[in-house]
Amino acid sequence: MPRFLCWLGQLLAVVVLVLQPAGSRKVQCPVPDITHGQLEPAQNFTSGSTATLKCDTGYMPLGATSSVSLGNGRWPPRVPACIPGHCSYPPVIDHTDRNHQREFPVGTTVTYSCRSGYTLVPGVSPVTTCLQNFTWTSIPKLCQKVQCPSPDIQHGREISPRKDEYSFGHQVEFQCELGYVLRGNQRIQCWSDGTWRPPVPYCDKVCGPPPKIANGQHTSLGTELFPYGSEVKYSCVEGLSLIGDDSIYCTSDDGVSLAWSGPAPECRVVRCPRPVVEKGRMTPQSFTFPYGSPVPFSCVEGVVRITNFVGSFSIYIMMSLLLSYLLLWVILSVLCPQPHVANGRLNSTLDGQMWYQTNETVTFECFHGYHLSDLSLTATCLPDGSWTPLPKCKKDGDADVCEELHYITTVFECGVPIAEVKTLLEIKKLFLEIKKLNLELENLNK
Repeated sequence: MPRFLCWLGQLLAVVVLVLQPAGSRKVQCPVPDITHGQLEPAQNFTSGSTATLKCDTGYMPLGATSSVSLGNGRWPPRVPACIPGHCSYPPVIDHTDRNHQREFPVGTTVTYSCRSGYTLVPGVSPVTTCLQNFTWTSIPKLCQKVQCPSPDIQHGREISPRKDEYSFGHQVEFQCELGYVLRGNQRIQCWSDGTWRPPVPYCDKVCGPPPKIANGQHTSLGTELFPYGSEVKYSCVEGLSLIGDDSIYCTSDDGVSLAWSGPAPECRVVRCPRPVVEKGRMTPQSFTFPYGSPVPFSCVEGVVRITNFVGSFSIYIMMSLLLSYLLLWVILSVLCPQPHVANGRLNSTLDGQMWYQTNETVTFECFHGYHLSDLSLTATCLPDGSWTPLPKCKKDGDADVCEELHYITTVFECGVPIAEVKTLLEIKKLFLEIKKLNLELENLNK
């Protein structure tokens, strides 16, 4: 309707202009209805007059200017209008990025984020808003560099310049005190998340160089620091013998300090005198022999050497065999076989045991219908491998018909099971073997 009235007014103005003399014609137009704005001064406008468009808060004139000049009864270039206002691009803040957006109407909010290696200043909001006056809310300093904790280590120090604060990108190098070794990376860097990468190392206690030995050496020559558990082995120059442990370890007695497990061995000359072998000869013909050397020998003519081995027989091998025979004889001689009583059995917790130690005592009981003829119910293992006299089981009401018979006959006639008889025979066979071995040992010693 306002536009129609304007057109009607323009038509009337043309008629008036036609009827009026030239130079005195004036065209009038009613004031338009402008949403979210108005023209000032508010009055009827004639051609050639000027008006100012005033928009409501948050709105701005459509076009580049708010001044409107009327000509020939028209609103050039269009009827004045107010549109929602916009802010320009939000301000640039150091070390930040913002959400991607190209238009910023009044009321629009923009959120900033800190770039890698930076973090928000505590208490500062990262949001700015487009105000109705088409400006942005102010933001102070928003981001600061990420800080890493001070990388202090015990028994060590920084060899790079020390700083009061360590921020993103800073690098630090370390060195341990004397007697300590660095565990981890020597150089670390402060990362964007406020941590050190690689992790901060530490200084570990170590052992110093192991003791040296005269006329010998160890396996770690040139190494100065030895961590816990390190081992070094020693060796002597040719012709000398190593006396003591051939290796030592870096260890700890209190869990704190480290030390070597023991003193170093020694390299010494160790020589044995020439052994005497009756009716035998040795090669080489020497009067002393180095430590650990075997000495081969052979018998004189007409004497047979007691060996089935091909080649020379070393003294220390023969002695080892003799000691083995003697040890076996000693072990067997101090054990007693399991004792058996006709018509009776062992009555102890050691039933099933086949051999007994010297001075070990066992207890017996008779089968049903039999009783012990002796007062003693026990037997004891003697040092020579035999038992003290074993008790006898007599049948109730009968004479001891088995008492005078041979031991094996008694066993059969008194009802001892065949399995037990077989065990007794095996034991007797074993004793015969032991006696045979003793005789061979006695012949060797002659």
